[in-house]
Amino acid sequence: MATRVPLIELLQDRVDSLSKAQRALAHYVLRNYQSVAFSTISELAQHAGVSEATVVRFANTLGFSGYPPFQKEVRRIVRADLKGTERFSLKAQPGVPLDDPLGSAIRKELENIAHLEAMVDRAALAEASTALREASAVLVVGARSTAALAQHLWFALDKLRLPAGRILSVDTEAFAQVDRLPTGACVVVIGFPRYLKSLVALLEAARARGLRSIVVTDSPFSALKGDIGLHAPAESSSFVAFHCAPLILVNALIDSVGQADRQAALAALQQFETLAERLGFFQPP
Repeated sequence: MATRVPLIELLQDRVDSLSKAQRALAHYVLRNYQSVAFSTISELAQHAGVSEATVVRFANTLGFSGYPPFQKEVRRIVRADLKGTERFSLKAQPGVPLDDPLGSAIRKELENIAHLEAMVDRAALAEASTALREASAVLVVGARSTAALAQHLWFALDKLRLPAGRILSVDTEAFAQVDRLPTGACVVVIGFPRYLKSLVALLEAARARGLRSIVVTDSPFSALKGDIGLHAPAESSSFVAFHCAPLILVNALIDSVGQADRQAALAALQQFETLAERLGFFQPP
């Protein structure tokens, strides 16, 4: 599998500035990152011909607090690079239960949610909320499996009477919509592995226009880069995406936007309720 991801690029860019031992380790990781994903620190040190202390310093140099967070990111890269056929085949491996799909999905989603709670950047969440409130217009973008998340976020922002639009499939018209956005607009892009090139290109188009951007993705090392990054794990035990943690993060963003101006939020929600009652939107009990 050919992988070109930010962590690998970071290693390649910094390899010449590392110490001799760390350079040897970097070269080993670049050649063997799939095995590194499941190696203990002692195994990695032995195979790369360096000390365990070098492994720890190497992880610190790359911005990680230690080897476990570094290895978790390498594992994320390996899983993100898997094709649907490979993900599906993994379920047939020895030791992987096939008779409890519900339990398997719940366990993985609980892991994702626990990681979100431990690692979420609350300052970035508050910054994103302020950016949405202050934007002259908001364009929420999602495609394929993230189209549902984008629709959910857009629906809530629209209900709060923010000037929000949506793109649920990235084609030439999507780029035209970005080009038509007014000064001071904000583009929100939601994307998870495997990262769509079209979403990367759309972010670049927004950046070229000088528009502010928010990305909802799985890691700071995601291929999707924005002015504000909101990260939620989306590791899956299936060939389909697992989006419980991302949905929780999006819901937290929605609530934060509403709480930032409670009076405006209540007025918008009351307008909707008045309309819903007048037109009989909902079936009474």
